[in-house]
Amino acid sequence: MKPLDYVNHIERMEIELTRLNASRSLVPVKRQLEVQTVNSVTLLRDSTDPASIYYNRIKGFGPQMLPELDELLSYYAGAAPCFDMSPDHMTEEVARALCKKGFFPAEQLVFMVMLQPLDGLETPAFQFERVTEETAEEFIEWIGKSAGGMEMTTEMIARSKEYFYRADFMNYMLRIDGEPAAMGSLFLHGAEGYLANDYTFPAYRGKGCQSSLIKHRLAEAARLGMKAVYTDVEFGSASHANMEQAGFRTAFLNTFWMAE
Repeated sequence: MKPLDYVNHIERMEIELTRLNASRSLVPVKRQLEVQTVNSVTLLRDSTDPASIYYNRIKGFGPQMLPELDELLSYYAGAAPCFDMSPDHMTEEVARALCKKGFFPAEQLVFMVMLQPLDGLETPAFQFERVTEETAEEFIEWIGKSAGGMEMTTEMIARSKEYFYRADFMNYMLRIDGEPAAMGSLFLHGAEGYLANDYTFPAYRGKGCQSSLIKHRLAEAARLGMKAVYTDVEFGSASHANMEQAGFRTAFLNTFWMAE
């Protein structure tokens, strides 16, 4: 594919993954994510959590939509969304317009694509178990532990647990000596996959857990006939290095413009 093709494919996948993440969120009040398209721009808004830069984003904004900037911002009813800018839409004119509205480039995220053939990859060093209906609540406990012991009510767990063993959202757990060691997801949409939610518990970092988790999910993607697999990482992070070692390569960097 050409560079712009990667942008289009990954952006579509990322929006679908955001929809799913909103539905499965472990939050006291169920998210009300709205996804609206205005010309070539996608507006994501969660009225239950207007401060979230992940669930309140503007994607696809570019020079052609500069006259509509005030109208797009009005959709957020006084809250400040995040402008999720891919490189094909970023120009000096756009940057100046966002700065005048009080936005600045705060973060970047690297989007990557797997370029090696999925079949014939090296066998993972560890054995992973896929989350099932029977283990979904335990997996949610792992999520809570990874977030520093977040409090979760029975209602929150009951509302979300079915999402963790769906056919299009496969989650995996790694135990070492019976203890939680690592976990991660494989999201499927059409003939494409997306690796997400990688986490290794502190006591097991540096032991090859994440590298094995990447290989395991790529093997699953190959088994399911996926034609492409994507992911996103923070630039320069351990995950960035692990993904590159597995065969992923940078497709593009998005810049997140946030209000001051």
